[in-house]
Amino acid sequence: MKNCFPHIFALFTLVLLTGCASYAPKNNDLSLVISKTQQTMTSLAEKLKVSDNDTLLEEYNKVKTTSKELFPLLIQCNEKYALTPEYVSALQEAQKTLDRLVKNFDTADNKKFMLNAIYQDYNAKLQTINNTAQNDATTKIKVLVNSNEEEGFFVFGKLSYEKEQRIKRFRFNRPTQNASQDFVPGYYLFWLEKDDRIGEPELHLILSNEGEEEKTLVLKAPKL
Repeated sequence: MKNCFPHIFALFTLVLLTGCASYAPKNNDLSLVISKTQQTMTSLAEKLKVSDNDTLLEEYNKVKTTSKELFPLLIQCNEKYALTPEYVSALQEAQKTLDRLVKNFDTADNKKFMLNAIYQDYNAKLQTINNTAQNDATTKIKVLVNSNEEEGFFVFGKLSYEKEQRIKRFRFNRPTQNASQDFVPGYYLFWLEKDDRIGEPELHLILSNEGEEEKTLVLKAPKL
């Protein structure tokens, strides 16, 4: 038995190290992004109190409630698996959008859409965490795009709350019908382009249901 003890100890150590090896160092940017978002939400609440707009307040409360549920889960996931830079970057862009809403509150005419878009984005991330076996926030979902019968369109995309911005944040590497790319769960605008034909951006929720890691989108081909 004494001779077996070193082997048992070595095996225990190996199992322990192997288990820890799957845990990457946490992303240190997450806490700053969450802190900034919470501060911005507080500033936005003050603006909404003055405006006395029930519709906007309802949208704001949806964002606030979802963020209160999402952020603690993200912190837990970050401690275990380390959120990817792409994931934290998406959260950062949402914070910047909220910050612009605060700064341009009196002149912005798309406040309801922006708040709803951020709610949808947060909720997609929340639902994906809850639907994965290990509550893993680093999940990337492969998005495949085709354009019905016509092929050869390039696929572009941006974050939903960048609707008013003339920006192409994402470009799929291959044209339809072979277009595919990994995305962090969220709410996005995608569209097709080919020569001088440019399609209308379409809103799509990208999230995981029961651990799904692949989504197929059929986008409308722009008319001739």
